[in-house]
Amino acid sequence: MVLDRLLFIIYGVELMSFSVNVKHLSMTHPGGVLLGGNGIYSEGRVVIMSGVKFGGKSPSDPLYKEKHQIQRVFELGDNVVIGTSSVVLGPITICDNVTIAAMSLVNKSITEPGIYAGIPAKKLSDKITYEWL
Repeated sequence: MVLDRLLFIIYGVELMSFSVNVKHLSMTHPGGVLLGGNGIYSEGRVVIMSGVKFGGKSPSDPLYKEKHQIQRVFELGDNVVIGTSSVVLGPITICDNVTIAAMSLVNKSITEPGIYAGIPAKKLSDKITYEWL
């Protein structure tokens, strides 16, 4: 709890560390990032840019309740990059090798690798990049 509050005061990152289980997490310019207590899980590499928000669609959704209990509302694959000021609404799953462009809204699971952008996020390209990792 103390670490969580220090991160918020110093960097502006709001998170509950007990609910973030990511093997390799990188937050470039972590200001304004909201990870919350919904449960973010990944066995791979995840990059989160500044201003990214993770939130639930509806706390009364049965799937949300189920995923929240096991702290896996957001299940992210390996090599996932979430661009600046994007919003991710769960419960969702994002597969390996996905880049989400800045200011995108992800409100559905992403099952195919590629680059996604827009409101809501749509696939723009199959090209995969590793430059952010």
